[in-house]
Amino acid sequence: MSQTTAHQLKFGRRGFLKGTSALALAALPGIASLSRAQAAQQKLVVMVYLKGGNDGYNTLAPVTNARYRRLRPNLAQSREQVLMLNQTHGLHRSLDALLPLWQDNQLAILQGIGQQDVTNQHYRDAETLFTASRPDEFLVEGWMTRALNQNGQLKRSNIDVVAFGDLDIREADPMGPFRGGNAAVGVVNMLYPKEWQARHRVAETAHLTTTKAGEAAKTFTLDSPSTLKTTFPGDSFGAALQSTVELVAAGSAPPVVHITLNAEDGDQHNAFDTHWTQLKFHGPVLERLAKGLAAFRRGMQEIGWWDNTLVFTYDEFGRSPKENAEGGTHHGWSSVHFAMGGRVNGGLIGEAMPVVDVFQIDGPPPVIDYRALYTTVIEHWWGGSANGVFAKRFKPLPLLRT
Repeated sequence: MSQTTAHQLKFGRRGFLKGTSALALAALPGIASLSRAQAAQQKLVVMVYLKGGNDGYNTLAPVTNARYRRLRPNLAQSREQVLMLNQTHGLHRSLDALLPLWQDNQLAILQGIGQQDVTNQHYRDAETLFTASRPDEFLVEGWMTRALNQNGQLKRSNIDVVAFGDLDIREADPMGPFRGGNAAVGVVNMLYPKEWQARHRVAETAHLTTTKAGEAAKTFTLDSPSTLKTTFPGDSFGAALQSTVELVAAGSAPPVVHITLNAEDGDQHNAFDTHWTQLKFHGPVLERLAKGLAAFRRGMQEIGWWDNTLVFTYDEFGRSPKENAEGGTHHGWSSVHFAMGGRVNGGLIGEAMPVVDVFQIDGPPPVIDYRALYTTVIEHWWGGSANGVFAKRFKPLPLLRT
């Protein structure tokens, strides 16, 4: 690979612990308050990629909408099938593990979020998503690469990002939102989370790394992960989330962890890319999402880090309001996503997606641009600057409590 090197590497935690020891001391009672850079480095971001494009209309279902029921005669959720959040909309019942977060005002639901323009093709729309660009732009760097480079206080001397699961379909630079950071951003991507969870040695996992992370990664192992009381689901998503808690507990977590949620067999059509038999696949993958994130919250609370953690989900596009002849939904436009954490200002953000009668592909444009979410992460969560990260200015969302 020309820009990203595949290695059989061994991790060691010395480099991480050296960088975090001062932070641990600063957090103790009686120690001077953290500097801005130290405070930023104590803020973890967990990005959860719902690969293939989640169906927002059945995730947060407009159960009282007659057009929704007409356009989805087989797929529409009824009031009895959902968890009603207000008079008109309810969460898919498979997401019930997230209800405690909702009740604690630590879950925000982003309605109508997406890209301003989409082609409804995975490859191109994933490119614009990862680079936070327009369809007529072809940027090299991912948006998170630019954010980390712009805000150097967030970066580590070696590894800035740990990723679990596949990031991108490109071969030359398969780093998703961390593209183009081969020399400037250190990324270690472990393709199969259960391999890492079983061995805690990257040398014994299938993985990719950018050049910056390569040498540091050779010395990294997690020899004695914390024994957690929290029980995690036994799938790959659960393994990735448990591994994240263990890395944080060991003082070895970088500022960003990226997790891709896909079908266990690797076929995104058996998860979120619901072109056919959606009733068979969509509920189970939403259940995996909810149970995994609920366990992650308990795990981070157990180690005292939930207030320092921000989790958000995203995808390349949503699904059409209209079901197709194969019992599924084709590519759409705007979608529904989640943000959660101990400092999240829970509730509904944005506007409910209108149910429009369009072709079996496409849908209504978003009311929340993804770049507004990204700006919120950079500026309101990390306390950095998004100036220059995007082509224009985006107003942060009212996502976090002060």
